[in-house]
Amino acid sequence: MMYPLLACLLLAWDEPRVRPEPLGMFDARLIPEASGVARSRTRPGVFWVHNDSGNPPALFAIGRDGRILRTFGLAAPNLDWEDAAVDDRGRVYVGDIGDNKGLLRLRAIYRFDEPDLSRAPTGPLKPTAATFYARPAGDCFDAEGFVVDGDRAVIVTKRFDGRDAELREVPLEPPAPLLRPAEARKLGKLPGCKDPVTGADLTPDGRLFVACGVDVVRVYERPAPPSWNDLRMIAEVRLKRDAQFEGVTWEGGDLILVGEGGGVARLSESAWRAHAPRAKKKDR
Repeated sequence: MMYPLLACLLLAWDEPRVRPEPLGMFDARLIPEASGVARSRTRPGVFWVHNDSGNPPALFAIGRDGRILRTFGLAAPNLDWEDAAVDDRGRVYVGDIGDNKGLLRLRAIYRFDEPDLSRAPTGPLKPTAATFYARPAGDCFDAEGFVVDGDRAVIVTKRFDGRDAELREVPLEPPAPLLRPAEARKLGKLPGCKDPVTGADLTPDGRLFVACGVDVVRVYERPAPPSWNDLRMIAEVRLKRDAQFEGVTWEGGDLILVGEGGGVARLSESAWRAHAPRAKKKDR
């Protein structure tokens, strides 16, 4: 079962690697395991970051240099928080979507209004939860990346078998309650994305989608009008790293990455656009 993945690793071995530009380090006492990141669309230069499971349910507003601007508790358990997202209505999302051991039947995506950074929190933020089945009969999956696309979340499954990552959709409006969780319906696949995905993001206009792994990013172009069918990979970048990358978000055309046990790094638009996927290079 590991042979397809081994083959993928061997094919990637000779690819040139790019080191993203380091922007700053996290305070390891407070952010030891950064697992997700999302750029605020209402506050320039602000990013939302959270830790992985085993850490307090807290959300950090940080600057580009990794400096913590404000910390907010969230009134929701951190069973396996894996990614964050935002929308155009000033709301932040945290995806409790991980299931490494295949034991968590119900998962949730938490949504709350972006808090005011100028005011000290008076208590934990109280989110709305959209629940879904992560382990339907015979169809369980793990995930570490998701995006918000209108009134739904699109989750990217994490695979280790060398096959393309799958896309699953979960309704956010109305959010499915705990007693009546939604089905994470299959939406499609990410062509050529065979590494385990650790983070994802969508540009505000919905045209470009990015998925990252611990040492790779892949950028996809969506057809017009934007849909999840016929995604076209336009860049595949193998990364040099000092820490494993666990989250990615757009900042204009650049990509901002966060690493577990590390900090914040930037992959410029010119850098990722210079790396067309392997299949495309062969056609030249």
